[in-house]
Amino acid sequence: MNQNIRRLHRLSSALLLLGASAFAASHRNGPMLLEDQTANLNDFYIFRSYENGKSDRVVMSMSGQGFQNPDNGPSYYKFSDTVTYRFNINNQRGLDGNPDLIVDFTFSTLLRPNPTFVSYFGTIKSIDDPGIFLYQTYTVTIRNQTTGQVTVLNADENGHALSVAPPNLGPKSTPNYEATLGQPSVFTLVNGWRVFAGPRDDAFFFDSGATFDTLNFRAPAPVLTGAAEIGPGPGYPKAVDGFAGYNISLIALELPITAVTVDGKVPGSSTAPDAKIAAWASTLRQQVTVRPSPSDPLYFGDFVQVDRVANPLTVEALIPLPMKDYWNRSVPSGDQQFAQYIGNPFFATGILNGVFGLPVPPAPRKDLLGIFVPDITRIDLTIPPTSLAEQNRLGPLGGDNAGWPFGGRRPNDDVVDIGLRAIAGILVPGFTNAPPLGDGVNENDVPTLDHFPFHAPPHAGYLHSQENGTNGQGMPTGQ
Repeated sequence: MNQNIRRLHRLSSALLLLGASAFAASHRNGPMLLEDQTANLNDFYIFRSYENGKSDRVVMSMSGQGFQNPDNGPSYYKFSDTVTYRFNINNQRGLDGNPDLIVDFTFSTLLRPNPTFVSYFGTIKSIDDPGIFLYQTYTVTIRNQTTGQVTVLNADENGHALSVAPPNLGPKSTPNYEATLGQPSVFTLVNGWRVFAGPRDDAFFFDSGATFDTLNFRAPAPVLTGAAEIGPGPGYPKAVDGFAGYNISLIALELPITAVTVDGKVPGSSTAPDAKIAAWASTLRQQVTVRPSPSDPLYFGDFVQVDRVANPLTVEALIPLPMKDYWNRSVPSGDQQFAQYIGNPFFATGILNGVFGLPVPPAPRKDLLGIFVPDITRIDLTIPPTSLAEQNRLGPLGGDNAGWPFGGRRPNDDVVDIGLRAIAGILVPGFTNAPPLGDGVNENDVPTLDHFPFHAPPHAGYLHSQENGTNGQGMPTGQ
């Protein structure tokens, strides 16, 4: 083996280690959250709406309880009645990681009297069908931290309770799912905001199986060139979306730009003081739980944070394992305490440079610190949205500034490939050692929507079997 080939192999090995260790998100955000999945957040999205006629709106959504098997009955996944699911919006003080507007979603479950052993029975014809035995509703509480104003809403503009969309059981129980149950679960509030809560396809895409099999990447990953860099990526089995065919629990909110700016106006230029905001999601529980079995649990004390998520891959990629639970419970305004790990990432210095002698950007990595400290997802509200058909999966790296990390984050942004290239130094001015890294999975397993709530309808339980399983490829949802 000559010297050039040997060096190529060393380079490939280094990149494999970087890809596996640094950006191996799996929706398991910390050891303690493995025991509390209803409070475990997976992804957070914020973007200017690209729905036709809605470009004056901002959309935020959070996903939780990842890897939901669609046929996991008779007790399907639900939101917890004891968790507060929170959107935090920061629009002042130079975006310091302290919330200025808080929107809470809290849930209540009604188990309707019935003699069956299932949560849903018969053909579900509407969101008010009596066959929905496990019936969840929710309350939206809006808190303006500046004025102290609190608004509580538990019904839409027509007085209908804000109800959670039921699962997609299959063509017999939930025929025409999206038209019958999905879109009717989008509610318009009296203030003009729109909300949704319920199961959806998981829009995160990543070859997790190859990564966690001790860096057993499928060619041509991790250095993508030619056809592997464009379009959907290499066809299965060369690239496998480990999240294909699974659902998540989604909470989505659409509100006017004027509702999230500090002055209540639409910013006119990117240099305006109200042009940029940031946001993140968090979950909270009360401090004390008492279980007087066989009676129901009792809850006491203040609500405290259990989990948080803003930029993709932060806790999975940049926070050391022993600190993940502590990070999840901490607040963004205190993220300077983690700067030592983010500004001098081990994956760049310890692996690329320390082991293989490859040049990497010097510490402190101001490019990464500017994104991840504090860990809030920033969005320039003056960047116009890009239509779904015209979006580039690499966002700003592909010339589409309406994506992550500068224009918020959309469901179709390939955050794994963007993140890989960022840690390799592509955002450092004048630094050229940034090869086109990626996992080979370039798009979601099923098409996302061009309208609210944007995530695709949930996969059907009836179609999710060993015989008809997605096998990393996905299948149409919504039947």
